[in-house]
Amino acid sequence: MEKTIDGVQYYLPSSLTSEQEAIYVHIIDWKRKNITTQRGLYKGHEYDAILPNKATIPAMLYEPIKPLLEEMQQSDFAYKLHKFANHAVSSQTACINLFMPLLLSEDADRILPLIPGRPADFCKIARNKLFRGFCFEYWGQDIKQGTGVLNDHSSQAGTDADVAIAYYDKEDKLCLWLIEHKLSEKEFTMCGAYKSKANRNKHNCSQCDFMSIAKEPQKCHYHKIEYEYWNILKKNLERFQGLIEIEGCPFKNGLNQLWRNQMLAFALQETGVYHTVTFSV
Repeated sequence: MEKTIDGVQYYLPSSLTSEQEAIYVHIIDWKRKNITTQRGLYKGHEYDAILPNKATIPAMLYEPIKPLLEEMQQSDFAYKLHKFANHAVSSQTACINLFMPLLLSEDADRILPLIPGRPADFCKIARNKLFRGFCFEYWGQDIKQGTGVLNDHSSQAGTDADVAIAYYDKEDKLCLWLIEHKLSEKEFTMCGAYKSKANRNKHNCSQCDFMSIAKEPQKCHYHKIEYEYWNILKKNLERFQGLIEIEGCPFKNGLNQLWRNQMLAFALQETGVYHTVTFSV
C-alpha cells in the first residue's frame, strides 16, 4: 500500500495498526538514512521495510556486534535465521540488537536485575555456559540434541526461546532465563496443529476444554505426533489455577507460543542441568 505520511511517501503493508505503522515508519526512515533507499520485493509487491538483497548477516544488525555474532554462528550455539530476518522490522534482528550489546557488556550483571520480570535469584551471568553465557533461538541443544527435550525440534519447526541467559543464583547454583521478544507483531504464534491439514480431529480444538485434553491428551494432534507438551503439563498441572474463560483448547490461538515456551522451561528444569528455569516475555 502506498501512503504519504508527513509529506513522505511509504510503501507499507495494508493492515498495520497505528502503533505498528509508527514503528515501521521510524525504522524505514533509519534504513533510508543509513543503509539504502531501495525497496525490496515480496510476492511481486514493493515494500520499504524489505531490503533489496538478502545476506547471511542481516543488514539491520548493529555493526559493532557483527564480528562476535559471526563467531557465535560458527559455534555450537549458532541460531537459525528467521524467514524474514532481512526485513527491516524483523523481531529477531531487533532482539539481537537489543540483547547482544547488553549481554556482552561489563555492566550486564548490574543492569539485568533492573529488568522487570527478571529472576529474583539472579546474581551473575554464567560466562562459561552457552556462548559467553547466552544464545539466541535456544531449544535446549546443550542438553539434548536431535528432537530436543520436547521432541518437537527439526530444521523447519520446534519450540525455542528468543534469548537464553545462563546465570548463577545467589547460592551459586546454575540457572537459566528464557525470554520471548516481540517488536511489532499483533499476536503470538498460533497452534500449528490447529492449522495443520494432517489434523483430522480439529473439532477437539474448539469443543474440548483445558481439563478434558489434559486428562485425555490424545485428543490433541500434537500429542498424537508424540510432542511432549501435554506430558510435561500433566506433571505441572497444579500450576494451572483459576477459571479459563476460553471456548475449546486455550492454546489453539496466541497462547500457544507462550504455553510451549513454558513447557520448554519445565522440561529443561526437569533434566536437573539447571537448578531453576524462568520464562519471561
